[in-house]
This record gives sequence, C-alpha cells and structure tokens, in this order.
Amino acid sequence: MNAGFDMHSLHEKHVQIAADYPVTFSDTVGLFRPADAFTLLESAQSGSLVTTNTAVLFVGSWGFEELCARKFWQRLAVDLSRRGMASMRFDYPGTGDALDHPDYASGLDVWLDTIAAAAQKLKELSCAKHLIFIGHGIGGALAWQAAEDIPDIRGLALAAPALSGRHWLREFVALSKIANQGAHHSRHSASGPAMGEQVIPENVAKGLRDVNISATTKSPAPNILLLKQKNRHADLDFAEHIRTLGVEARSADFEGYDQFIRDVLFSVPPVAAIETLAEWAKDVAAQDTNDHGRAENVPVPTPVALKGRGFTETPVRFGKDDRLYGVLAEPIGPRKGATVLVLPTGYERASGWGRISAQLCRELARSGIASLRFDMANIADSPMVPTRPEQIIYSEGQLEDVAAATDFLEQRHLFPVVVTGRCSGGWAAFQSGVRDPRLSGVVAVNVFDFYIPPHADVEALLISSRQPLASYGAKLVSGGFWLKVFSGKVRIRNGVTNLWAMIVGKAISFTTPLMVRFPFLSPRFQAISRDFRAIAANNTQMTVVFTEGDIGAAMLETNFGPCGRMLSCRYGNPRIAFIADSDHNLTTAEARHAWAREVEMIAFRFPPAS
Repeated sequence: MNAGFDMHSLHEKHVQIAADYPVTFSDTVGLFRPADAFTLLESAQSGSLVTTNTAVLFVGSWGFEELCARKFWQRLAVDLSRRGMASMRFDYPGTGDALDHPDYASGLDVWLDTIAAAAQKLKELSCAKHLIFIGHGIGGALAWQAAEDIPDIRGLALAAPALSGRHWLREFVALSKIANQGAHHSRHSASGPAMGEQVIPENVAKGLRDVNISATTKSPAPNILLLKQKNRHADLDFAEHIRTLGVEARSADFEGYDQFIRDVLFSVPPVAAIETLAEWAKDVAAQDTNDHGRAENVPVPTPVALKGRGFTETPVRFGKDDRLYGVLAEPIGPRKGATVLVLPTGYERASGWGRISAQLCRELARSGIASLRFDMANIADSPMVPTRPEQIIYSEGQLEDVAAATDFLEQRHLFPVVVTGRCSGGWAAFQSGVRDPRLSGVVAVNVFDFYIPPHADVEALLISSRQPLASYGAKLVSGGFWLKVFSGKVRIRNGVTNLWAMIVGKAISFTTPLMVRFPFLSPRFQAISRDFRAIAANNTQMTVVFTEGDIGAAMLETNFGPCGRMLSCRYGNPRIAFIADSDHNLTTAEARHAWAREVEMIAFRFPPAS
C-alpha cells in the first residue's frame, strides 16, 4: 500500500511545500513524492482508513519538451500526493542529473531498462503493488512499450504522446533548427540528434525509429487516458483506435498545451491537464484499495552518491522546510579551491540547457573543485514559495535562494564559495556578491544588464532580443525579414522597443565617462556604481564574461565604455573576458570549457577551509 509521509500539510495554501525526496538507482536520479499523510489521516477520521495499492511513475520526454515539463511533473506530483498517491520521476541515462551510460550497444533497451528499474524502485519506496504510467511526448510511446513487459500496470496515461518515434525525431530536428537559430556548433559533430551537448546516441535513435504505437493490437494496461493535441488528426485516429482494444479508454484535449511547450522561459503549467490526470489516476487507483488498512512505516529515502569519472554526485534537499532541490558534486580525490555555486538560467532546470551546468560541475570536480547546482524556487523541481509572485526571474526571492544555498554549503563545511551563472543567473550571482560578503568570488556570464530597474517589465525584458544596432539596418533591407513581418512571425512592438532601447543605449554611451565619474547624475549609474563598489568593499574577486557579439556586451559598453575599460580601472580591477566563437547559451563544449577555466581561475585562489 502507499506509504504516507508528512509533506508539510499540502492542504494549506500558504504553507511551504517541500521538494520531493531524491533517490538514486541504476546510475540515475529519481524524485519521489509519497502520499500525503494528512490525506490518509483525514480518511481515517472520516470513519475508515482507505489506502491505495497504486503509485504513479512519470515517463518523461527528451530535450526541449523535457525542460518545459519539469515544473509540470512537480505540480502533478503534489496533486497526486493530495489524493493519497505516491509518484516518482527520473532521468534517462545521459540526460539531466543521470550519469552517462558506458555503452549503448543495446540501443533503446538502455532507456527501457531504466524505466523498468524506476518502476521497481517506486514500488519499493511506496509499498504499492500496482503502478500507473504517465508518459509525455516520446515518453508516452516509451511508457507504452515498457508497460508491455512490466507486470501490475493498472493504467497508462499518454499526455500529447509521440505515436511514432521516427516522426518524433523528424519533428525534434526541425524544431531544434528553429530553437537554436544563431547557435554555434561544436567542432566535433554529434553522433545523433542533439540539444547542445546532450545527444541521443545513434543506437538509441535507431531503436526510437522502430517505435510505433499507433497501430498496436493489444493494450498493456486495462485503463488508458489520452490527452490529445488539438487539431492533430493522428491523435484523433489513435483515440478511436484504443477504443477497439477492449479496455477502459478515455480521451480529452490537452488544454493549454501550446502555452505549456512553446518556450522554457514562458512555459505555463497546464493546470487543467494536471487536474484531469490526477483525477483519472485517483479513479484508477480506487479500483484497488484497502479498507481499514494502515500506511506502512517505511524509512525516509536517503540517496546514495552516484560515482562517475572523477566525481561523485549526491542529490540533496535544503533550505527552510527542505524546499530547494540540488545536486552536490565533489571530487573523488582531495578538494582543491573554493566550492562553486552554479545558478540556473531563466526557468531551466539545474542541469541546464543541453546539460551545460551538469557538465560544468563534473568538469570542475575532475579538477578538484566541489560545486552545488540547484533549482531556485518555482523553477523545475523546487516548489514555489507561496508569498512570492509567479514570475521570479530578476527578483529578490532568487537572491534569498542563493543565500539559502550558501547557508547549506556553510553547514556542510564547504567554504569558501564562488558563485557563477549565465544570463539571469549571472545577474543573480552578481547581486548575491553585492549583498553577501561570505562569497569569495563571482563569475557572471553574459549578463544582459547589471542594472534592472525595480519596476521593470521582466517578461518584456526576457522577450527582448536586443541585437547590435548595426544588425537592424541589414534587417530593414532584407526581403525575408519583411515576409516574416507581414506573416505575423515578427513582433513589431518588441522590435521597435528594442531598436529604440539600442539607440538610447548608444546615446547614453557617449556620456559614460561623465556618468562613471559622477554617478549621482543618473539613477542607473548611481545604482551600478553602488553595487560594484560593494563588491570591491567585500573584497570579492570578480570576473565578467561575455561571448563575443553578445547583447550584454553592448550594455557593458553603455555602462563602462568600450570593452568595459572604465569598469576594470575603478572598481577593484575585476577581470573582463570574452569567449570567441560562441553563442549566448554557450552551446558548444569549447565554450563550456572556457567558462570552466574562468571559474577555476578564481576558485583556485581560495584553498578549502580546514
């Protein structure tokens, strides 16, 4: 039966929800959420304690879809827990926080075996006898295929599933070209479909091409739920098909799917779909309950460290009420230098776009440097803080989360600490260095601007793609650009706003020498001067990194003149570095190595505290 833990009373709207329990198995990380003990207690108080013998396993997609879905899974886990059901999600080998698999000769079976191992682990943790699989994207097809060989599957929910692996791979490649416009490519070409440094191994891709559940003649579970994408004829046909398989089949539209999967920065968790899935799972689980049973007294899960090439990684929860999730990476040999705190970018999970942050942490560990990467509140696997707004990028709350992570490292005796991050994560690293003298160093990468006005429209700021002023002239004489304008693919208002901002910024740059010397003449320069003086006063070592041609480099010129010369000579002499042949996201391994070198240069200045 489902074991129930006290997860800080999920029924109170203003009570903090704890992050899910991390567990490790089969060289990967799972996040387990038990049944809410308060739900079981309420059923007991109503006259009889009813527990379910069914738990829920989430089978995720890959790449961009997986990044968008992290918060979706976290919130669905909470809703299932409120209904008295345990759940777990996990990473495939070579993705997220999992270790890289040593050999993919067996192809897709490597992923399918991990699904089977996750199912067994969930049974052990929850004490459930039966399972429900919920699959999303290509995870829907994989859940169907895995369920065919796993006993005791009571239900299978397919959320916007990929019915054909071959078609999904084609769509993935096409969407990647759109999402990665302007991205640089590594000197070493990937052996399969890729997102940054994260690659689907060719043997796995070969197995995916053979997956096709659209014409299957037998269902692996007696209960099927299909959440269809609107106006997708293949989903309509599949909904009709599963009704011929002799099972209890339901289908409904996946409400809010386009807003959910459109962009990691602006992904909106599909509340209606979460409710539909949770209620359906509850109905399926109700077919197998125990009256007058009791929740078994099982130990709280404790993860075992994963051991990779030159590093160990331990998933952890920390902060007040264990509200934050992260991964502590440590060298196998003696620790050298400061511990590095790696902050997330936008709403990306802690492992990063294309696993850049996970790869960075492992590279640092092989050099002897420990690190902690983590999800800030309301990002990926860390629940939101009830008193904070939904939009948390460039907010005070993020700085509180960095302070909580610093507290955790202090409690673990892992001082001194250097903090680093890209883009919005770089801003949070910089502002944390301003406010927290405990931080020995800051490495801020591709920061859009060191000055964010208190009442800035953050969504407009995130949408903005302020390019160098010279690029607008080329666009205005481009026929392709005007075709996009007339077809509605270009946001006119944002373009005009960005162009005007660049013109104003260019104009301001002519006054930079005066403003830097007399910052009180401008609120912008007054705030920037105050913050950089605080960094210097804290004796915090700082490096500012930009990829050549990045939009943040233009703002650096606005604030401190060409190449930031007036920054390096007035505020404690911070280092300014530029990475050649890279894009804003540091997509290539070469760019990530350059980032790691800049971090190491500061971290090695501070020996570990005894």
